Amino acid sequence: MRAATAPPLAADELRLYWCDDSGDPIPRRVRLDRLLRSALAALVGAAPAELHFGREDRGRPFLRHPQAPDFNLSDTVGGTLIGICAAGRIGVDLERIDRQLPVARLAARWFSAGEAAELAALPAEAARIAFLQLWTAKEASCKATGTGIFGQLRDWRFEAGSAAPRLLGAPQAAGAAERWRFERLSPSPAHTAVLAVLDAPPLVVSGSRLLA
Repeated sequence: MRAATAPPLAADELRLYWCDDSGDPIPRRVRLDRLLRSALAALVGAAPAELHFGREDRGRPFLRHPQAPDFNLSDTVGGTLIGICAAGRIGVDLERIDRQLPVARLAARWFSAGEAAELAALPAEAARIAFLQLWTAKEASCKATGTGIFGQLRDWRFEAGSAAPRLLGAPQAAGAAERWRFERLSPSPAHTAVLAVLDAPPLVVSGSRLLA
């Protein structure tokens, strides 16, 4: 499905677009702007070049169009994931499953002491996977709120070692846990991702490849 021919977004729909990295040598910022415009244009009845974006105080982008949907994007080696919903706020975070990381050092810097200790108690490969699961859940949550990750990741707590995001605690500004929904996705065999959605009704997730 080309995004330009996409049907209207239903009130209870969370639409995902996945785009493989084509290896096109254009600058990353240009490529992502093109993908985002392609995914959003039909939903506000405008041509991609006519879309107007704004930014919240901490840089989270939004569409300056009446009744525009909320959206979020995550990009890494091999692909890009875009999430769009008509109600609530969405955050998405995408990582490669095979990404190698200095888990102990990063956990000590970004996670709570308890999470760092839990990861340290696991075998190396299990700790690496658990770290990626925690990181994607935490960053998707920060992207939904629009706070950014600095000073926030320790306060977002999820069960270590659980593939499905299980929320244990959140920053006070995030509100009650009942306002949140989380889902882990595998948009490709090489990637893992988390959706974090705030203040949305029960959602039906739909997906397609994006041909920019």
